[in-house]
Amino acid sequence: MLALGEWIYRDAYYLVADVELDPAVAAGWVPRPLRLANPARAQVFTAYFPTTTFGSVYHEAGIFIDVVHRRTRAIYSPWMLVDDDVALIVGRELLGYPKKLGEFTWEHDGDRIRGSARRRGHELLSMQGTLGERIALPPPILGRPHRNIRASTGLALPKVIAFRPRERVVEVRRVQLEVRIGGSERDPLHEMGFGRVLDARLHRVDLGGGLPIPIAAVSPLAFARHLLLRSH
Repeated sequence: MLALGEWIYRDAYYLVADVELDPAVAAGWVPRPLRLANPARAQVFTAYFPTTTFGSVYHEAGIFIDVVHRRTRAIYSPWMLVDDDVALIVGRELLGYPKKLGEFTWEHDGDRIRGSARRRGHELLSMQGTLGERIALPPPILGRPHRNIRASTGLALPKVIAFRPRERVVEVRRVQLEVRIGGSERDPLHEMGFGRVLDARLHRVDLGGGLPIPIAAVSPLAFARHLLLRSH
């Protein structure tokens, strides 16, 4: 179902905003031994996956924070929503993405695009805008080194896992984008120190698997705040 040699996702859509972070605030959402990168940046996104090898068509929203671990620049995800149970289980159990179930709106009509994510009656992320020019040499969205935390509510210690998905560009376009980040007690995105939007793009990509390897332990005490965010 998730063979490493094939494209697991075909023509996946990521509506992405590069956002400044307040380093004093955002550092508290990065568990040791990971460190917030300098400059402090994050990518917030909504996504739509029309074709997968595991038979699901679903939506997603999430956050990638730029981090450093053992001199390697990587991305760490502290929060993510999906509307498909298979994607949730595989993402959490295998790759350490902190996925929870949510509700989504995704509209793409010509050059107009809109994506939003809600959970338990709260709109947490809203993105809408107009597509612009194609980007000849775009940055990757998912095909970067990852440092996620694989954890459970049992006795097993949380671990940093490292992997890098394969990414093949279909098309990337710049977007004139309006972004609203909300929050709630269970999903406190409004407390993560987000600042102004620096850039925005619509990525269309094919994605393949990357083998997740445990490479470091995480202090259970340092991870306690993040465990609540993952399970609440």
